[in-house]
Amino acid sequence: MCDSNEQTESEERTDALSSEDLQQQVKELSEELERKEQTIQDYLDTMRRIQADFENYKKRTEREIDSITTYANERLILKLLETKDNFERVLASDGAKNLPDEYLKGFTMIYNQLCKILSEEEVQQIECLNKRFDPTLHEALVMEEGTEGDEEIVSDEFVKGYTYKDKVIRHAKVKVRKDSQHYEGE
Repeated sequence: MCDSNEQTESEERTDALSSEDLQQQVKELSEELERKEQTIQDYLDTMRRIQADFENYKKRTEREIDSITTYANERLILKLLETKDNFERVLASDGAKNLPDEYLKGFTMIYNQLCKILSEEEVQQIECLNKRFDPTLHEALVMEEGTEGDEEIVSDEFVKGYTYKDKVIRHAKVKVRKDSQHYEGE
């Protein structure tokens, strides 16, 4: 009987050890699973950050390309405005009246075509005569002194100003006077 008791005790110890070993293994496997899940979560977080960074990069690049294109067009438009100014000077001069009708008609057609192109590119002239002086739109070259009032009104325009896509690309160069009378809105 002794042998049988020893055998039973030995089996119980083996079962107990096996049970403890199994619990330890389960614990170790659970910890390893948690580490792996944390690693997976870290990789997912990294991937999401990279994806968000890429989307931001894409949007920023598109804005920069638009800005570069607009800036390049702005420089060209400023040069075209100088040409438009010269056409206007020629057409307004006394010498234009002495030109043969064909030449005057040709000048006018080219001028109108240039105006149409500028308009299609969203270039707009700044209307300023009899309007309130606005330093964001106008550059005051002359201030008339001695008139009454507190409103600064544009009384003369020396050089036309223009906006391009809602941005002032050339300020109107103007003469400003003080006036207490009403002006024509902004």
